[in-house]
Amino acid sequence: LSIRRQRQMCIRDRSGVAARIDSGRVPIDGVLRSAFPDSYIRMALTGGEDYELLFTAPTGVISEVVRSSHVPVSVIGEIVKGPPEVRVLDEHGDSVRVGYGGWDHFRGAGTSG
Repeated sequence: LSIRRQRQMCIRDRSGVAARIDSGRVPIDGVLRSAFPDSYIRMALTGGEDYELLFTAPTGVISEVVRSSHVPVSVIGEIVKGPPEVRVLDEHGDSVRVGYGGWDHFRGAGTSG
């Protein structure tokens, strides 16, 4: 599943919770950035080939994971109060529409919602 789709599934049924993803903090390989300068953000968030562990935790837990981990840890966003949605923000804090994509093992390829 893509990052955006995973987040949407996680928060869909929880009242008063939304996710904000800071697109500038998502770990994206320089080769992808260079090869697709106009679409690397969308590709990284919807491609489903991220091979990263995605989780949420209280700030203290995340700080401990970052401190004690032997692999890079990237904090890419936060869970906030609000309607159940996933918002991807650009470097100015404006919402970016990235859509869905990747493979949804529960519904099939290229799901839209």
